[in-house]
Amino acid sequence: MQDSNTLIFDVPDAFEVESIIGQGAYGAVCKAVFCEDQLAIKKIPHYSRSEDTARRVLREIEILQNLQFCEQVVGCRLFFRPKSEEKDVYVAMDYIPSDLSSVIKNGAITLDESVVRYITCQLLLALRALHRCNVLHRDVSTRNILIHYNSQVFLCDFGLSRFFDPDEQLSFGVVTQWYRAPEIILDAAYSYASDVWSVGVILGELLLRRHLFPGKSNDSANQLQLIFHLVGTPSKEVFDESHSYGRASQNAKNYALAYIERRPCASTLVHLLSTAPILHHTPGSALPPLAVQLAEQLLQFDPAKRPSADDALKHPWFDSCRAFINEVIEHQDEETIPTFTQTQNMNLAELVKRIEEVVPVFSEDLLVEDEPADAPAGIGQARS
Repeated sequence: MQDSNTLIFDVPDAFEVESIIGQGAYGAVCKAVFCEDQLAIKKIPHYSRSEDTARRVLREIEILQNLQFCEQVVGCRLFFRPKSEEKDVYVAMDYIPSDLSSVIKNGAITLDESVVRYITCQLLLALRALHRCNVLHRDVSTRNILIHYNSQVFLCDFGLSRFFDPDEQLSFGVVTQWYRAPEIILDAAYSYASDVWSVGVILGELLLRRHLFPGKSNDSANQLQLIFHLVGTPSKEVFDESHSYGRASQNAKNYALAYIERRPCASTLVHLLSTAPILHHTPGSALPPLAVQLAEQLLQFDPAKRPSADDALKHPWFDSCRAFINEVIEHQDEETIPTFTQTQNMNLAELVKRIEEVVPVFSEDLLVEDEPADAPAGIGQARS
């Protein structure tokens, strides 16, 4: 058992905990060493606290276990529960020290167009894999994208992820605010297109090396205003009952419609992104750069007009990555779409039982070096 910064990580002695590297509402992450191999170990605490907690924990575990075929999802080496009576789950993952947020802020790191293209196509490939498995990430942000020195990226933190059911009302207040799609801000129905919006925001930030929509904390009105000012105000028809924002809350509709009436804005997104130095765009050119054309598509205010991740990968900006994209897609399509536990009608005792079925209590038998990387238990090997 290790105690670091008042957080207790009840992990076996085989893991040497070095430091706490992350902490949020749904868990904490420490850096640890196992047999000279660096790992990040996430602690997901108190899974038996309530039905909502147990459902969320079970979702996160099953999504991580079943998405290991996707090379753009963080590699998980081991899932275990402590030998003590604590109702916690631990996930040992590949340790990757940098996230995309720190890379964007670091002026000493060069991000040319080819690197931005490679990062963006990997993010869309990750979304393609998730969405094919009916999973919404719901928190795609630069802090939740780990990046290797060779520009490989890995989507992480699936604590807010869930399975998509078009007939089910999804909760709001998800997604880090600056990456939150307008349909979530306005309490409207949302789906896979909300993840696509987040990738559009990230593409803009990669091009400009700064935040695209840095709204005031916990201020949805200000966040929406920034979106209107950059992508333009939509037509009022999108708020009709049969359109994308028809199910938005009445207060949200009233605010948006009043704003559109008072302060209609034309889009300035293409002009702004075209000024990115890495694009070497000539002012006055008939067409904006391909990267900007894609960003404009991903950041359509109307989610019905955004491309799916699969369609976005067909954009001509990715032609130089076509062989890589096709290879990854072929691998993804070979995988059987997983079946996840249906938890809607399960009580707390049933949920806890299911968690304890899919996550074993730690034993030395789990420390097997030659397990495949996608095995749900067994320390396995790091991805190359």
